[in-house]
Amino acid sequence: MSKYVLLSLSLLSSLLISCNVQTEKSELKYFSVDDLNGIVSVSEVQLDKKISDDGNGSIKIETSKPIAVQLYTIDNIEVDNTQIVYEANVKSEGISGQAYLEMWCVFKDKGEFFSRGFDSVISGTSDWKTIRTVFDLGKGEIPVQIKLNVVVNGVGTLWIDDIHLSKI
Repeated sequence: MSKYVLLSLSLLSSLLISCNVQTEKSELKYFSVDDLNGIVSVSEVQLDKKISDDGNGSIKIETSKPIAVQLYTIDNIEVDNTQIVYEANVKSEGISGQAYLEMWCVFKDKGEFFSRGFDSVISGTSDWKTIRTVFDLGKGEIPVQIKLNVVVNGVGTLWIDDIHLSKI
């Protein structure tokens, strides 16, 4: 009986170690949001220097209708056979519905595919919180472009700061 317990513990230990190796993140791109440089949908956002998670500014989106805002487009990131993680710190005021992150990966000769963070949302009035979405890339799936969006599925005000694009 003790052989089986030791074998089980050994297998469990190996599994935990391999899981820890796979969850280490490597940053691909970081946007501190100190200004609006690089923002794609500039007309739909404003820079808020007073309300910020890091004290340097945030993107403020005030909307009276549901909206998808393209924040950044990233070209020439050589990744495949991994998970891409798009994370940001967000704060909300009076959001009816939900706000979440959306990531589009563009592939040569295949088109565009998306990931939406429906399991990591913000709504109502909330203090700073990190939300995310993940895109799984298979072997040989190398995006030529990645688009980072935020979606407000309702009305209200959203602030977004400290945007990270990482791989696992």
